[in-house]
Amino acid sequence: MSENNEKELLKTYEQYLAYFLDSDINGINSLVKFPITYIADGECKLLEAFPVTPKEMMENKQWDTTVDTETYVHGTNSSKGHVISSGTRIRKDKTIIEKYTVFYAFTKADDGWKMYAISDVILD
Repeated sequence: MSENNEKELLKTYEQYLAYFLDSDINGINSLVKFPITYIADGECKLLEAFPVTPKEMMENKQWDTTVDTETYVHGTNSSKGHVISSGTRIRKDKTIIEKYTVFYAFTKADDGWKMYAISDVILD
């Protein structure tokens, strides 16, 4: 695994997360190669739009912030990379909404790393 690819990929993921937390769907879309594959419960979907709208997700869940996050690059080469992230989403009163883990697949394009697949699991 190239250390340079790993650093670039992690930087791209961190930019994606910043866009997500700011509900900047245009920013998110700039980091996605469409169609994006969304791996849902028992099926894969090819989507021409990002699978969630951050602002709606935050409002619907009363999500204030995320704690106990762990993110790491699970592997890269010159054309592909995987990121795994997990954490706990909480409300303003600090009560837990859910614990999750997410897998992201990225491909290296001429203009940088682009997300092309995502799969999330809400932990029981």
